[in-house]
Amino acid sequence: MSYSSLWERLEKRSRQRVEDFEGVAAVSVLDLERGDGFSIRGDEVFPTASSIKIHILTQLLTRAERGEIDLTDRVRITPEMYGRGSGVIHYMESEPELSVLDIAILMIIVSDNTSTNMCIDWAGMEATNALLDDMGLGHTRLRRKMMDSEAIDRGEENVSTPNELVAMMEMLYRGKPSPGVADQVMRILGKPKSTPLNRAIPSNLAVANKSGGMERVRCDVGIVFLPNRPYAISVMTKFGLQDSTASEALIMDVARDVHQTMVALASTNDYGLGVLTFTSY
Repeated sequence: MSYSSLWERLEKRSRQRVEDFEGVAAVSVLDLERGDGFSIRGDEVFPTASSIKIHILTQLLTRAERGEIDLTDRVRITPEMYGRGSGVIHYMESEPELSVLDIAILMIIVSDNTSTNMCIDWAGMEATNALLDDMGLGHTRLRRKMMDSEAIDRGEENVSTPNELVAMMEMLYRGKPSPGVADQVMRILGKPKSTPLNRAIPSNLAVANKSGGMERVRCDVGIVFLPNRPYAISVMTKFGLQDSTASEALIMDVARDVHQTMVALASTNDYGLGVLTFTSY
């Protein structure tokens, strides 16, 4: 089996998983070392759910780098500020006082929606979309705050495509929109969390990612820092006909298939011979 055949085998297996999924699913994969990859429905628009928080964080930190926001400022969070849905802040029995940076971190590691809505206010919805335009992500849009049921009913959905989510991760990996912002975003995305992608990848490997989930929608996007072969992956679902466990199982199955192939590529030469210096994962 040649190098290209291995990629073809992976794409075929991923396509079969996507076709067998009871709903609509899509995949995008990119080898960050050599630029190889593939996508299945890669340009189709999907709801991002909480994966849009990557883009909110990027714009927030961009404003901080310009001196427009002080990440050390502390904010007292009162009950009238609570958002609906996921998170931990609204379960606290006191009024926590947190820094802007800590609020942004909660947005990522526990997907806290109260934190997210505050970060949207600081980042600016229009400014976030302008940044996405500057980064060439024309299909990725922040259109509403978290769990805004009236906006959801109006069809004002936060959206992206599998290819644009992978492109976002690649740009962050390569130091865009700026090296300082990209480094901080990647460090925050790399903090421990439990997501389908994290569960599919061996725990000794660093992963920088953000998952998302709403009714009949699941997604996960990130970078797996496999030695010699870091790669970006996004898996998105919508119109799920079963419960969320089926969507999460798809993400994990695809991620495991991709990782198995990437480990083989990382541990062999171009002729497929195993390299003894590589540590198996």
